[in-house]
Amino acid sequence: MLRNLISAAELRTIAAGGKQALIPANSVLTPSALDIAKELGITLVWEGKKFGDDKKPEGCAAAFAGVKAQEKPAAIEVEPALSAEKIQAIVRDTVGKILKPACANPRVTLVKGKSVVMEKFQEAPPGQTVHLTDVVTSREANLCAGFMSFDKSILPWHLSYDEVDYVMEGTFILQANGVTYTAVPGDVMYIPKDTTVVFGSPDHFSKVFYVTYPANWTEQEA
Repeated sequence: MLRNLISAAELRTIAAGGKQALIPANSVLTPSALDIAKELGITLVWEGKKFGDDKKPEGCAAAFAGVKAQEKPAAIEVEPALSAEKIQAIVRDTVGKILKPACANPRVTLVKGKSVVMEKFQEAPPGQTVHLTDVVTSREANLCAGFMSFDKSILPWHLSYDEVDYVMEGTFILQANGVTYTAVPGDVMYIPKDTTVVFGSPDHFSKVFYVTYPANWTEQEA
Protein backbone atom coordinates (compact mmCIF):
# COMPACT_ATOMS: atom_id res chain seq x y z
CA MET A 1 0.00 0.00 0.00
CA LEU A 2 1.32 3.46 -0.94
CA ARG A 3 2.38 5.50 2.08
CA ASN A 4 1.81 9.22 2.46
CA LEU A 5 4.89 11.31 3.24
CA ILE A 6 4.32 14.12 5.74
CA SER A 7 6.77 17.04 5.60
CA ALA A 8 7.63 19.49 8.37
CA ALA A 9 5.33 22.12 6.84
CA GLU A 10 2.45 19.64 6.64
CA LEU A 11 3.02 18.59 10.26
CA ARG A 12 2.76 22.23 11.37
CA THR A 13 -0.53 22.49 9.46
CA ILE A 14 -1.89 19.29 11.03
CA ALA A 15 -0.92 20.48 14.51
CA ALA A 16 -2.43 23.92 13.78
CA GLY A 17 -0.41 25.59 16.50
CA GLY A 18 -1.43 23.03 19.10
CA LYS A 19 0.56 20.37 20.87
CA GLN A 20 -1.04 17.35 19.24
CA ALA A 21 -1.08 16.12 15.63
CA LEU A 22 -3.33 13.34 14.33
CA ILE A 23 -1.31 11.49 11.70
CA PRO A 24 -3.30 9.62 9.00
CA ALA A 25 -2.81 5.86 8.85
CA ASN A 26 -0.13 4.58 6.42
CA SER A 27 1.80 7.86 6.75
CA VAL A 28 5.52 8.38 7.22
CA LEU A 29 7.08 11.56 8.61
CA THR A 30 10.18 12.95 6.94
CA PRO A 31 13.26 13.44 9.13
CA SER A 32 12.63 17.21 9.20
CA ALA A 33 9.06 16.60 10.39
CA LEU A 34 10.34 14.36 13.18
CA ASP A 35 12.78 17.10 14.22
CA ILE A 36 9.98 19.70 14.31
CA ALA A 37 7.80 17.38 16.42
CA LYS A 38 10.60 16.94 18.94
CA GLU A 39 11.54 20.63 18.93
CA LEU A 40 7.99 21.89 19.48
CA GLY A 41 6.92 19.10 21.81
CA ILE A 42 4.10 17.98 19.51
CA THR A 43 2.28 14.82 20.55
CA LEU A 44 2.02 12.46 17.57
CA VAL A 45 -1.07 10.31 17.39
CA TRP A 46 -1.59 7.82 14.55
CA GLU A 47 -5.13 7.09 13.43
CA GLY A 48 -6.11 3.77 14.96
CA LYS A 49 -3.09 3.60 17.29
CA LYS A 50 -1.15 5.65 19.86
CA PHE A 51 2.38 5.70 21.10
CA GLY A 52 2.54 5.14 24.86
CA ASP A 53 5.01 5.62 27.65
CA ASP A 54 4.88 1.93 28.44
CA LYS A 55 6.58 0.83 25.22
CA LYS A 56 9.52 2.36 23.45
CA PRO A 57 9.03 2.97 19.70
CA GLU A 58 11.39 1.28 17.31
CA GLY A 59 13.02 2.22 14.01
CA CYS A 60 11.95 5.63 12.68
CA ALA A 61 9.80 6.09 15.76
CA ALA A 62 12.93 6.17 17.91
CA ALA A 63 13.43 9.73 16.65
CA PHE A 64 10.49 10.69 18.85
CA ALA A 65 12.62 10.32 21.98
CA GLY A 66 11.74 13.30 24.13
CA VAL A 67 8.42 13.92 22.35
CA LYS A 68 5.41 13.85 24.64
CA ALA A 69 3.60 10.49 24.20
CA GLN A 70 -0.06 9.50 24.53
CA GLU A 71 -1.02 7.14 27.34
CA LYS A 72 -2.20 3.75 26.11
CA PRO A 73 -2.40 0.23 27.47
CA ALA A 74 0.34 -2.24 26.60
CA ALA A 75 0.53 -4.16 23.31
CA ILE A 76 1.25 -1.29 20.93
CA GLU A 77 1.74 -1.94 17.24
CA VAL A 78 4.70 0.14 16.02
CA GLU A 79 5.19 1.16 12.41
CA PRO A 80 8.29 -0.57 11.01
CA ALA A 81 11.23 1.63 10.09
CA LEU A 82 11.59 2.76 6.47
CA SER A 83 15.03 3.04 4.97
CA ALA A 84 16.07 6.05 2.92
CA GLU A 85 15.99 3.83 -0.18
CA LYS A 86 12.40 2.75 0.56
CA ILE A 87 11.29 6.36 1.07
CA GLN A 88 12.93 7.35 -2.23
CA ALA A 89 11.14 4.47 -3.97
CA ILE A 90 7.79 5.62 -2.55
CA VAL A 91 8.46 9.19 -3.73
CA ARG A 92 9.46 8.00 -7.22
CA ASP A 93 6.35 5.85 -7.48
CA THR A 94 4.07 8.69 -6.35
CA VAL A 95 5.63 11.26 -8.69
CA GLY A 96 5.52 8.77 -11.54
CA LYS A 97 1.79 8.28 -11.10
CA ILE A 98 1.17 12.03 -10.93
CA LEU A 99 3.23 12.74 -14.05
CA LYS A 100 2.03 9.68 -15.99
CA PRO A 101 1.21 10.84 -19.55
CA ALA A 102 -2.38 10.64 -20.74
CA CYS A 103 -1.35 8.85 -23.92
CA ALA A 104 1.19 6.03 -23.91
CA ASN A 105 1.98 6.45 -27.63
CA PRO A 106 1.28 10.00 -28.93
CA ARG A 107 1.18 10.18 -32.71
CA VAL A 108 0.84 12.71 -35.50
CA THR A 109 -2.88 13.12 -36.23
CA LEU A 110 -4.63 14.93 -39.05
CA VAL A 111 -8.32 15.77 -38.65
CA LYS A 112 -10.10 16.95 -41.78
CA GLY A 113 -12.31 19.95 -41.05
CA LYS A 114 -15.09 18.60 -43.26
CA SER A 115 -15.30 15.49 -41.09
CA VAL A 116 -16.02 17.41 -37.87
CA VAL A 117 -19.59 17.06 -36.64
CA MET A 118 -20.68 19.36 -33.82
CA GLU A 119 -22.76 17.56 -31.19
CA LYS A 120 -25.18 19.07 -28.70
CA PHE A 121 -23.55 19.37 -25.28
CA GLN A 122 -25.84 17.48 -22.92
CA GLU A 123 -24.45 19.16 -19.78
CA ALA A 124 -25.50 22.64 -20.91
CA PRO A 125 -28.24 24.29 -18.80
CA PRO A 126 -31.84 23.86 -20.02
CA GLY A 127 -32.70 26.23 -22.86
CA GLN A 128 -29.04 26.87 -23.76
CA THR A 129 -27.82 25.87 -27.23
CA VAL A 130 -24.23 24.72 -26.85
CA HIS A 131 -22.47 22.32 -29.22
CA LEU A 132 -19.10 20.67 -28.64
CA THR A 133 -16.91 17.95 -30.08
CA ASP A 134 -13.38 16.68 -29.37
CA VAL A 135 -11.18 16.06 -32.39
CA VAL A 136 -7.99 15.11 -30.53
CA THR A 137 -8.21 12.94 -27.39
CA SER A 138 -6.03 10.82 -25.11
CA ARG A 139 -6.11 8.13 -27.79
CA GLU A 140 -3.72 10.25 -29.86
CA ALA A 141 -2.15 12.83 -27.55
CA ASN A 142 -1.44 14.07 -24.04
CA LEU A 143 -3.69 17.06 -24.64
CA CYS A 144 -7.22 17.35 -25.97
CA ALA A 145 -8.54 19.68 -28.70
CA GLY A 146 -11.89 20.40 -30.25
CA PHE A 147 -14.58 22.90 -31.16
CA MET A 148 -17.46 24.44 -29.20
CA SER A 149 -20.17 26.87 -30.27
CA PHE A 150 -22.72 29.04 -28.48
CA ASP A 151 -25.94 30.27 -30.08
CA LYS A 152 -27.07 33.13 -27.86
CA SER A 153 -26.28 30.86 -24.94
CA ILE A 154 -24.05 30.54 -21.87
CA LEU A 155 -22.35 27.65 -20.08
CA PRO A 156 -21.32 27.84 -16.40
CA TRP A 157 -18.34 25.54 -15.89
CA HIS A 158 -15.50 24.65 -13.51
CA LEU A 159 -12.21 23.75 -15.16
CA SER A 160 -10.23 20.89 -13.64
CA TYR A 161 -7.63 21.33 -16.39
CA ASP A 162 -5.75 24.10 -18.22
CA GLU A 163 -7.44 25.46 -21.35
CA VAL A 164 -6.59 27.69 -24.31
CA ASP A 165 -9.40 29.06 -26.50
CA TYR A 166 -9.02 30.50 -30.02
CA VAL A 167 -12.05 32.44 -31.26
CA MET A 168 -13.04 31.48 -34.80
CA GLU A 169 -16.44 33.16 -35.26
CA GLY A 170 -18.59 35.73 -33.50
CA THR A 171 -18.05 37.37 -30.13
CA PHE A 172 -16.98 35.05 -27.33
CA ILE A 173 -17.63 36.13 -23.73
CA LEU A 174 -15.89 34.68 -20.67
CA GLN A 175 -16.62 35.62 -17.06
CA ALA A 176 -14.07 34.56 -14.42
CA ASN A 177 -13.15 35.86 -10.97
CA GLY A 178 -15.56 38.79 -11.29
CA VAL A 179 -14.11 39.95 -14.61
CA THR A 180 -15.79 39.78 -18.04
CA TYR A 181 -13.54 39.17 -21.05
CA THR A 182 -14.71 39.81 -24.63
CA ALA A 183 -12.89 38.08 -27.48
CA VAL A 184 -13.39 38.27 -31.26
CA PRO A 185 -12.05 36.17 -34.14
CA GLY A 186 -8.29 35.82 -33.95
CA ASP A 187 -8.14 36.35 -30.18
CA VAL A 188 -6.60 33.72 -27.88
CA MET A 189 -7.52 33.20 -24.24
CA TYR A 190 -5.81 31.06 -21.57
CA ILE A 191 -7.73 29.77 -18.53
CA PRO A 192 -5.84 28.09 -15.68
CA LYS A 193 -6.92 24.93 -13.91
CA ASP A 194 -9.39 25.25 -11.01
CA THR A 195 -11.09 28.33 -12.45
CA THR A 196 -14.89 28.68 -12.29
CA VAL A 197 -16.18 30.44 -15.41
CA VAL A 198 -19.21 31.28 -17.52
CA PHE A 199 -18.56 30.64 -21.22
CA GLY A 200 -20.85 31.96 -23.90
CA SER A 201 -22.18 34.39 -26.41
CA PRO A 202 -25.46 35.64 -24.91
CA ASP A 203 -26.38 37.96 -27.80
CA HIS A 204 -24.67 36.32 -30.79
CA PHE A 205 -23.38 33.06 -32.27
CA SER A 206 -19.75 32.22 -31.59
CA LYS A 207 -17.43 29.32 -32.33
CA VAL A 208 -14.20 28.53 -30.50
CA PHE A 209 -11.34 26.09 -31.02
CA TYR A 210 -10.08 24.82 -27.65
CA VAL A 211 -7.08 22.93 -26.33
CA THR A 212 -7.12 21.37 -22.85
CA TYR A 213 -4.38 19.71 -20.79
CA PRO A 214 -4.21 16.98 -19.72
CA ALA A 215 -6.35 15.00 -22.13
CA ASN A 216 -7.41 12.55 -19.41
CA TRP A 217 -8.69 15.16 -16.93
CA THR A 218 -11.93 13.21 -16.41
CA GLU A 219 -9.92 10.26 -15.09
CA GLN A 220 -8.00 12.53 -12.71
CA GLU A 221 -11.28 13.97 -11.40
CA ALA A 222 -12.44 10.46 -10.54
